[in-house]
Amino acid sequence: MNSGMWNYQIPAFLTAGMRCVVFDRRGHGRSDLPGRGYDLDRLADDLADLLAHLDLCEVVLVGHSMGAAEVVRYLSRHGDERVSGMVLSAPTTPFLLRTDDNPEGPVEATTAEEVRKIMRRDIGAFVEGTSSADWFGPGYEVSAGLCDWTRRQFFDTPLQVLLSTNDVVVNADQRDELPKITVPALVIQGDADRSAPIDPTGRRTHALLPDSRLVVIDGAGHGLFMSDPDRYNTEVLAFIGTLPH
Repeated sequence: MNSGMWNYQIPAFLTAGMRCVVFDRRGHGRSDLPGRGYDLDRLADDLADLLAHLDLCEVVLVGHSMGAAEVVRYLSRHGDERVSGMVLSAPTTPFLLRTDDNPEGPVEATTAEEVRKIMRRDIGAFVEGTSSADWFGPGYEVSAGLCDWTRRQFFDTPLQVLLSTNDVVVNADQRDELPKITVPALVIQGDADRSAPIDPTGRRTHALLPDSRLVVIDGAGHGLFMSDPDRYNTEVLAFIGTLPH
């Protein structure tokens, strides 16, 4: 998704006196479309370049889904000198792929490859495989326009970028990184998240972090920041309020 995904957070955060900086990951939205550089290290370095370019300090990094993995990798590679806290929203951490030493992983290798085959053949079939209830949660109703906007992101993102980032998110193993991150963290997720089921992702991530708080939103799916923005914004702002300034 592009940075417009945060449209329902920015007004509330600005009203609370925050400065909001959103950016499009390489290959997404208004950013350039390089043919390579979609590995987690490079994506984290892109974030580091942005923070350095704007000379930002006392930052609260908010990463959703794969973005949470990028936040974790940024802190692993670049440290927390500029960072006061982090929000991991419906994270894909610590490790999605099911392996012999990661039996909790929710994604089988054969399933991941089948998903990529569908993407290569017909991205529309991939999009249609995820219903509005799957994305936003069975407890929430959203407009047809918001559903269409969300689905449009897949069609507007080049296929090679979708394939590359899908491969990265499934294979990123951050089990050893999370215990080393000491900045305060909020893990926020819906208990009806089918894209990243909460038990092997959010709950496990929370358990691995030295200083974290877990907020579970009943009935919310992977798109909880859009389906229940009032609750989401309240929880994130409350967390930011606990951080030293």
